[in-house]
Amino acid sequence: MRAEDLSPAQLRHVFGSNLRSLSASARSISALCVELGINRTQYNRYLNGEAFPRPDVLYRICSHFDVDARILLEPLETIQRASRVGAIGEISRLLSDLDMLDIPQQALPEGAYLHYRVSYFVPTEISCTLVGFQRDSHGVMRLRGYMPYASSDRIGLPRAAAARRFRGVAFRQLMGFSFILSMERTPLMVLGGFEPSYLGQENFYFGSSVSTQDVLSPAPILLQRLEPGVAAMIAVRDKIGIHPRAHYSPLIRGYFDKHQPA
Repeated sequence: MRAEDLSPAQLRHVFGSNLRSLSASARSISALCVELGINRTQYNRYLNGEAFPRPDVLYRICSHFDVDARILLEPLETIQRASRVGAIGEISRLLSDLDMLDIPQQALPEGAYLHYRVSYFVPTEISCTLVGFQRDSHGVMRLRGYMPYASSDRIGLPRAAAARRFRGVAFRQLMGFSFILSMERTPLMVLGGFEPSYLGQENFYFGSSVSTQDVLSPAPILLQRLEPGVAAMIAVRDKIGIHPRAHYSPLIRGYFDKHQPA
């Protein structure tokens, strides 16, 4: 039902319900009223849907809870959902306008890849993660994967798949590709880029990345495209995790040795 179709009593009820939801996180209603500078008796009338606040009082309420005046008219969950959709829509429009989402299949094939980088925890070791590249129904190249147990254990994340899962998007660049990854349950993002054919090896892509938790300098990375099939996945399973450099091939060791900080 549209807001203009509601009676004044119904509108007061919507506002009171929204205000009760917002007030639930307060230490107490009394303390909240002190913070807002509103009489407790009058605030109870708002909560019970018996009255609307004056414009200046409404402004204080909206500023305190970081919401807009639509809490007078619309269910709180609708406002919050609309805000998220609006933000996501703005990001989507930005990415679409960049015209970088169309990546030819032959340039970056779909499938499983190994992502190598120097370990955050032990610089003499290399962290290896399995990453999947796949196009969605709109042709956008998406990345998905899971942080290895060895990494999640060291930063205190649960071993549950949902806590270790990350996803992202790849973009076409002049000399290769860029990407953005985000953990689903942890405020951590990784930005980076890579170019194809490291040392003439078509299944290796080289580049660098930076984490939002460690932005002092970009870190070198390697991507290794795996052949399709279960056999290829089984063959590389011992590489996944964090291992000493000697555990990996001379090509991989050489790349990270070459980019060792002075």
